[in-house]
Amino acid sequence: MRYLIITAVFTLLAYFPWAYAQDAPAENTTARQSVNPASANAQREGVDKGELYVVGRNEGKNKEDFVFRMGERIHIKATGDVAGRLKTELEKTGASRSPILLFDGIKMANLPSAISQLDNGNMLRFSFYLERNPALKESREAWDMLFKSKDEYVMPIEVGIAVGSELPLVVQSAYPFFFYLAPASEILATVSGALLILFVAYYLIVNKTNMLKDQDTGYYSLGKSQMAFWGLMVVLAFVGIWILTGTMEYIPQQVLILLGISGATGLSAVLIGNSKKSGTEDEMTRIRAEEQNLKELKEKNPAGFSTDNENQLTVLSQKITELSHQLGNQARRTRPRGFWREICDDGNGVSFHRLQVVIWTLVLGMVFVGYVADGMSIPEFPETLLILMGISNLTYLGFKIPEKS
Repeated sequence: MRYLIITAVFTLLAYFPWAYAQDAPAENTTARQSVNPASANAQREGVDKGELYVVGRNEGKNKEDFVFRMGERIHIKATGDVAGRLKTELEKTGASRSPILLFDGIKMANLPSAISQLDNGNMLRFSFYLERNPALKESREAWDMLFKSKDEYVMPIEVGIAVGSELPLVVQSAYPFFFYLAPASEILATVSGALLILFVAYYLIVNKTNMLKDQDTGYYSLGKSQMAFWGLMVVLAFVGIWILTGTMEYIPQQVLILLGISGATGLSAVLIGNSKKSGTEDEMTRIRAEEQNLKELKEKNPAGFSTDNENQLTVLSQKITELSHQLGNQARRTRPRGFWREICDDGNGVSFHRLQVVIWTLVLGMVFVGYVADGMSIPEFPETLLILMGISNLTYLGFKIPEKS
């Protein structure tokens, strides 16, 4: 388990720099950019004349009023000529009446929106509810693209809006506009807590239960160990994202295939083990029957019992001893070799086909954790990686057939 602990330490250390570089959202915006009050007033006057601007909370008097998070509603006002152009687009026959919000040029698809007219129709107010809908591919991809393009969780954003042919229009803001998913401390606590639960749970499963051991050999099963690893990873990722975003995260088809590969590998390994045991027992029964027939023949006619028959009886006795040794391995294994050694050992020492499965599982596991922590979504692995994982597991199962019991 020391390798798992070392991996956990390095993973946590990778997240500490960005976590401590980001304090509370308000502090972050203060540290990033100080605004001269005079220039802010001039900018606010320019916004009033600029005809398209973000409406901050509490009348937008402070920088913190322009820091928004997931689950909040953002309002954008359009006045003057811009309002007229947008209104014309909205009233066109056959035109889409749904405005589109843009963050850094990325269309944030499928956001719930509303449009209201103010000042006798001379002013328009667009309202967007900031949410990520994991059930819709366009919404997932838009948010994933935005999160992956940023190195921090409190993100400076350039806001835009599009309606029909009027796209994109840059939306001004009296103060720099920031968006964040959750406070950095909350994200750090959730990621760290999930990793801690993963390692503790896996450690307890390995050391306090027999769930990952082959019933016949008493050794740890590589197939079962891989299945438990991915099962815990997906469950913790799902729960962690739900805690941070309040949404039921979409589990991609590729991850389901990965779970299927690990589950099928564990099941196949058990079936191969049972088949080998059954075959050994059947062979033992057959050889004992032959031995018994020869012994009866020797008792009935000792003088006619040839040298060849005697040699055959000796060979059968030796074979029975070997098979008994194989079937009794579990009872004699009083000195465990350790978890890592047992999942990588094929009976003749550490084997490459087993080690390859372990390495790829750990590599994809680290990629999985990094993607979830960075993008707040469960990754969609490329098909080539899944094929590679499938080939590695099939190779392991193929070499398991002739392995020693």
